[in-house]
Amino acid sequence: MKRIITICASLIFSLVSVNAQDLDAKYGVDLLKPGTAAPEIVINKDGGKMNLLEENKGKYLVLNFWASWCGDCRKELKYLRSINRTYAATDSIEIIGYSFDNEKSAWKKCIKDSALVWQHYLSEIPMRNSRVKRDYHVGWIPTTYIIDKEGKVILATVVIDKVIAKLKEIAPNVRPDYLPLESLIAPEKKKKK
Repeated sequence: MKRIITICASLIFSLVSVNAQDLDAKYGVDLLKPGTAAPEIVINKDGGKMNLLEENKGKYLVLNFWASWCGDCRKELKYLRSINRTYAATDSIEIIGYSFDNEKSAWKKCIKDSALVWQHYLSEIPMRNSRVKRDYHVGWIPTTYIIDKEGKVILATVVIDKVIAKLKEIAPNVRPDYLPLESLIAPEKKKKK
C-alpha cells in the first residue's frame, strides 16, 4: 500500500513539474533572458519621479507583475507573503509588486485585504499600452523577475515555484517560512472561532 501511495505521489509531482515547465514554455518564452540588464522603471511619486531599480540598488529584487482582477495572481499572493516573511529580515532581498490594475481602489483594497506588506506600485497606463509591459515582455500575469544586485535579470518566469527555488540558491542559509497553508491566509480573512 505504501508503495502505491509513493508511486501516485511521484506521478502527481511529475505532472505538476511538467505543467510548471509547460507554463514558461507557453507564456514565458519572450521574457528577458538571464544576464540582460533590467530596464529601469520610472514611477511618479510624491509629485516627482523615482527610478525604481536605482532606489533599490544593491539588493536582489523580486519584481512581480500582477493585477487584482487576475485570478492566477490572487492565488500566487499567499506564496509571495511567505517569501516576504522568509526574506524580509535579510535586507538584501526586496519584493516589489507592480500592478496593471484598471482601478486604483480595487488595487488598494486587494493589497489591504490580502495583507501585502512589501512595496507596491500601480501602472498609470493600461497594460496593453504600458512601456513597462513592453520593456519586460510581459504577455501573461503573474510574471516574476528576480534581478541581481547589479541590475541584471537572473530569473524571468510565470512559475512561482521557480522563484522560490532561485531564492533558496541566492540565500541558502535563510530558513524558509514553511508554515501550514492556513497561516498563508491574510489575517483578516481567517475565520474567528
